[in-house]
Amino acid sequence: MSWLISAVFLLVSLCAFAKGQDTISAMCLSDERCTSVKRCEDSDDSGRRGIRPRSSRICGTQRVCCEKAQLDSYDRWVAERTTTVPSTIRNKVSSVLEPPPNESCGQNMECVPRKLCRDNIINDSGISLINPRISPIQCSKSLYRCCAVDQKVDDSESPYLVKQANFKYKNCGYSNPKGLIPDNDKFPYSEDVSIFGEFPWMVGIFTGRQEFLCGGTLIHPQLVVTTSHNLVNETVDTLVARAGDWDLNSLNEPYPHQGSRIKEIIMHSEFDPNSLYNDIALLLLDEPIRLAPHIQPLCLPPPESPELTNQLLSSTCYATGWGTKEAGSDKLEHVLKRINLPLVERDECQAKLRNTRLEARFRLRPSFICAGGDPGKDTCKGDGGSPLFCEMPGEMDRDQLVGIVSWGVECACMTFRPCTSCAPSARLD
Repeated sequence: MSWLISAVFLLVSLCAFAKGQDTISAMCLSDERCTSVKRCEDSDDSGRRGIRPRSSRICGTQRVCCEKAQLDSYDRWVAERTTTVPSTIRNKVSSVLEPPPNESCGQNMECVPRKLCRDNIINDSGISLINPRISPIQCSKSLYRCCAVDQKVDDSESPYLVKQANFKYKNCGYSNPKGLIPDNDKFPYSEDVSIFGEFPWMVGIFTGRQEFLCGGTLIHPQLVVTTSHNLVNETVDTLVARAGDWDLNSLNEPYPHQGSRIKEIIMHSEFDPNSLYNDIALLLLDEPIRLAPHIQPLCLPPPESPELTNQLLSSTCYATGWGTKEAGSDKLEHVLKRINLPLVERDECQAKLRNTRLEARFRLRPSFICAGGDPGKDTCKGDGGSPLFCEMPGEMDRDQLVGIVSWGVECACMTFRPCTSCAPSARLD
C-alpha cells in the first residue's frame, strides 16, 4: 500500500549557531532562468515564498536561478502598468475587500472596530459576522463588528484597554488561550484560525517593501529565530520584523503591532541551501521589542532526553503561520492560522516518508522528529520560518519551541500524512 504524505515539513533542531553562510553553485532547473539578484528580488511576489528556497542556486557573479513564471509575470505587470495604467494609480494587493469606514449594517448600526464598541450590542442575524473563513454578510473585516451607533466609543474608552493596563509579564511561553478579546465580547471560535493575541511570540518577517517574506518566533525581546533559506538574498537593510501582528490586512487590531529593523542576520555556518540541513537563523533586532499582552517570547526547550521525548509524544502541539491552506495555492492567509500537529514516533514517520517521492533510501536525520497526521491539518506554502511548539509538562497554558517550519513535499491533503519537525536537542545560548 502506497502512503501519500501531504505536508512534510522539516523543522530544524535548535542547535548552536556560528556566523557564516554556505554558497552552493548549481545549474538552474528547467523552470528557472539565470538572472541578476536585483531582478529576481524586484520580481518576487510574496505568494511564492515559504516552502521552496528563494533563489538559493547561484549561477554566476551576483546572478541567481529565478523562477521563469515569476519573471514572466513581473514583465507582464510592468508592461500593463506602463502602457495602460495612469501614473496616478498605484497597484494595490489585498486578499479581502474591505468596506468603507463606518459602513451601515442595519438601522442605527455601523461596522466599526470591535475595540470601539462598548457593550457587545450587535445585529445578531444568526450568522457569524466575524469568522474570517466565511464571507460575512455584514462586516467583512476580521476585527470589525456591527455595533449600535450609540455604543461606539473612541480609543481612550475601549473595553480592550483593561487587559493592557493590567498586563504583568510572568515568563516566557505563556499563551492567551482565549485571546485578548474582552470576556463579554462573544468572538466566534474557529478550530484552524487563531484568536487575536493567542500566541504572542509569533513574528512576521517583511521585506522593505512591506511584502510578507516568512514567519519567525520571538525568543527574546531582541532576538527572532527563523529559517536561513528565506534570508539567502536578504540583507539587514531589506528586512523588517513585526511582532504582535494577527491580521496582516488590518490596522484596527486591539493593540498595535511593533516593527523593528534588523541589526544583524546570523545564519547557521553549515546551512545547505540545497538539502536545507541546518536551515535556521537568528535575527538581532535594532531595538528590543516592548513586551505587552500580545507580544511575549516563547521558551526554548531543555536538553534532549528520553524522558522529554516521551513527554513530547503525548503533548499538545501546534504550528502557526500565514501560509496557504492547500497545495497549489499561492493565496496566503491574512489571519494567523492555528494548526494542531501531534508528534509522531520516529520510525513510523521515516517509513511513511520513504513511500513519497523521497523514496526508499531516505534517512530521517537525528535532528528531526515528525508531527501531524490528522487529515487536512498541515503547515503549507508560506509557513516557512514559523514555530512548532508544544505544551510544557506540568505547566498550564505554557509552551516551548520545538521546531521551525523549513520545507515540504505537499500539504493539506485528506489522507493520513505526518510532517517532520526537529528534536529539541539543544538550547540557543
